[in-house]
Amino acid sequence: MENQKLVTMITEEEIKSAITNAAQKYAKLYENQQLTIVADLRNSFIFIADLIRELPIDVTIQFVATPTHDVENCNLHESKIDLGLTSSLKDKNVLIVNDILLNGKTLTRLYDYVKEEEPSSIRILNLLEKENKDRIIDLEFESLFKIENLFIVGYGLTYNESYRGLKAIYSLEINE
Repeated sequence: MENQKLVTMITEEEIKSAITNAAQKYAKLYENQQLTIVADLRNSFIFIADLIRELPIDVTIQFVATPTHDVENCNLHESKIDLGLTSSLKDKNVLIVNDILLNGKTLTRLYDYVKEEEPSSIRILNLLEKENKDRIIDLEFESLFKIENLFIVGYGLTYNESYRGLKAIYSLEINE
């Protein structure tokens, strides 16, 4: 790790504030209703936990497994999204919680799978939205932060399974 440099992108306080604001918004939107969060546990588990703790409404969660973001030779149309649903999403209010929006392919496929379950509503909340001129997503979504297309770590996001436990989000520069 000697040849790796961390540069702070988003502080712990900024993350907490953005999550609190989002939770207040969804609490008003779904007041006296149940909200079901659908999320990939791999990189968004800290974000999900913090969001759920801030939501003063009834929340259930369904974890899914999506293809990894950085598999270059993976054909996303052939790779499987495992919904792993333990109960139906029919007639439920669903919030898809996503760690990073880059090109939108996996998120669009996940949205389509969720939609097949016939929920009463579907919304998308991204922790981060990276700049990407080639993005191909035709869905409404909200992102807590918009950042440059840099390699990032911290707050559950990893590089070689390291850096997940950092409380802020950093860009990672690797000097070879």
